[in-house]
Amino acid sequence: MQNIFDYLEWRGDLSFAQDGLNEIDNLIFSILAYLELDNIVPYEPCNKSITIKKLSSRNCEQLSKFSEIDYNPFLRQIPVLLHKTAQTARFGGIKLSRYVNVIDEACAEQFSAVVFSINPELHFIAFRGTDDTLVGWKENFRMSFLDEIPAQKHAVGYMINASACLRGNFYLGGHSKGGNLAVYAATHAGNNLRQRIIAAYNNDGPGFQSKVLNSDGYQSMFGKLHTLIPKSSVVGMLLEHAGDYKVISSNEIGIMQHNAFSWEVHGANFVREQGLTRSSLTLNHTVRLWLDQMTIEERSEFVDSLFDGIQATGARTVSDLTHDKLAIAFSMFKTYTHLDKQTRTHLRKAVELLFHESRKSLGTTLRNDWSNLFSRRKKQDSPAKPLELKEGV
Repeated sequence: MQNIFDYLEWRGDLSFAQDGLNEIDNLIFSILAYLELDNIVPYEPCNKSITIKKLSSRNCEQLSKFSEIDYNPFLRQIPVLLHKTAQTARFGGIKLSRYVNVIDEACAEQFSAVVFSINPELHFIAFRGTDDTLVGWKENFRMSFLDEIPAQKHAVGYMINASACLRGNFYLGGHSKGGNLAVYAATHAGNNLRQRIIAAYNNDGPGFQSKVLNSDGYQSMFGKLHTLIPKSSVVGMLLEHAGDYKVISSNEIGIMQHNAFSWEVHGANFVREQGLTRSSLTLNHTVRLWLDQMTIEERSEFVDSLFDGIQATGARTVSDLTHDKLAIAFSMFKTYTHLDKQTRTHLRKAVELLFHESRKSLGTTLRNDWSNLFSRRKKQDSPAKPLELKEGV
């Protein structure tokens, strides 16, 4: 099946004036937001920008290092996407501006965004998803108990400042956590600003707590919000999404469908699926059961102790975890042994399901590590039978 690279070959000769922005264009901008553009695209002044074509021609360390990240097939393809978009009439002349990148370990915040100006009166604000830093992943977990995480607050401020600087109307979008930030910024902007927003796209990003879904801002933007998730979604099914979401076909399996380069394209749209897979629905149900068993305070304590344990090993990025998976797994496990039996049961089930999905595409290494881990812990706790990861769900 075709993907976004095929779309560029088919649609690349048409300008946005000839054919307006569609859901695939949204994903392309959202993926390009992962590029590290420090010292290339400035935040100030407002009129300082660089085109995609010129950016692609820059031979700089920030761009070339993506091709070296062989452990992450998603990040590895981003420079290829940049170069291919630069060669098209549709994207080559798009201007990038107002780039910001914040990593704050003390506040557990990871935030990055950039503006793509299609023309002086039309802009796409793209929010970066969770990067390789553990700070970013910790912030994702904190969504389960905070009304507003730092990155969400930052996204609203970024949107307000961009709208004061730029004329015209806006699209907002992002992949993974970036999709959550796009929707949050759109729904928490003032009434006048919301009228300038054409649409906000959440591409397999987490949802929200019910308090956000029931807010006046969210309800007023309801018809402009678009949620796209692959059929085996894991990240996109965390927390709640109001209304319908569109289920997308992917040529990957399991959790690897979060890689948006695997999403299948037909014409100017993604290929639709009838619904989510059973494993995705089961994992979603299990995680919610687990969260329901914990108070807000317990969720906060769990997240803090979990990441304190991981970072105590010296790890600062997700890639660091591959250096000694078993030792890291023990550190993670020890942080929640104080939880009550029912809560631990739901958490263990969620881990089983998550690694069942991972095993489909990543092999048996992680499965064996976690199976050994829980078996050892069981032997210490009681004479009960060792945990087994089932073949099905």
